[in-house]
Amino acid sequence: MIDWSFFTGGLGAFAQTEFGRILATLLTVAVGALAWRIFRERNFAEVGGHENKELRRENFVLAKNLIFCLTLLAVVSIWATKIAGAALSLAAVAGAILIVSKDFLANILGSAVLAASRPYRVGDFIEMANVRGRVLDTDLLVTTIAETLEGHQLTGRTVSIPNSLLLTSPVRNLTATGTFVVNLLNVVVPSSENIPRLEKALLQAAREVCDPWTEAANAHLKSIESREFIDLPSAEPRVLLQLHDAQEYTLALRYTCRPNDRVKVEQDILRRYLCYREGPAMGASVAKMPLAAEA
Repeated sequence: MIDWSFFTGGLGAFAQTEFGRILATLLTVAVGALAWRIFRERNFAEVGGHENKELRRENFVLAKNLIFCLTLLAVVSIWATKIAGAALSLAAVAGAILIVSKDFLANILGSAVLAASRPYRVGDFIEMANVRGRVLDTDLLVTTIAETLEGHQLTGRTVSIPNSLLLTSPVRNLTATGTFVVNLLNVVVPSSENIPRLEKALLQAAREVCDPWTEAANAHLKSIESREFIDLPSAEPRVLLQLHDAQEYTLALRYTCRPNDRVKVEQDILRRYLCYREGPAMGASVAKMPLAAEA
């Protein structure tokens, strides 16, 4: 008869060695990564309507967090005795380290949040702590951005933002959709004006400027919808009427363009709109104006 106690005892002794712990950790992480990949592929393979998309996204987030927590719990249990010993040995100096370097540790934790959740990447336009700009560099302590004004216009200044703010302040990623972003242009008009005519002029100007990339932008936004399980607006220009008071109205134009072209596209739309609102005589000169994509 085979003496299984010999094998189980040897396996238990091997699991308590450093090499055994490392091997068990690698196997645990590999199993977690495999389970995540299988679930992700099966979830992406499913098709359905809007309600099904919302349910899939909820399941997607739940499964991601569950697999991560289970994997982390398994790794901690493997190294529990080592962690407990290290914690006891460091207990005497932990308080002093925390007091002296709390800002440094907060920045390190902020870097961990940045690495884990990726709220922004190099090249994104973000807004955090009342500072807006394009991300130039990230490291363990700070995020360096090129400061911009409204419309992504660079000021020539750089700002270093401590990563610790990621723990306490919200971050607005103004280019979260990547290659094409959705922008809003507000045009204020007096209530005495012919609102339908001005709305038509603004929409016509936007369509002429954005037409060269509208189809590509629609395809891009659709791919993000299917990958992230969210609903995004159409890339087609659209004008919304906003009423703030009895003296003036606001024509809110929603349009799509590449992040670096926002200022140029916005200026092109406004110039064409001003020509169209003056009537056919000025509108005839619009055909001679170069498009933003050609400038």
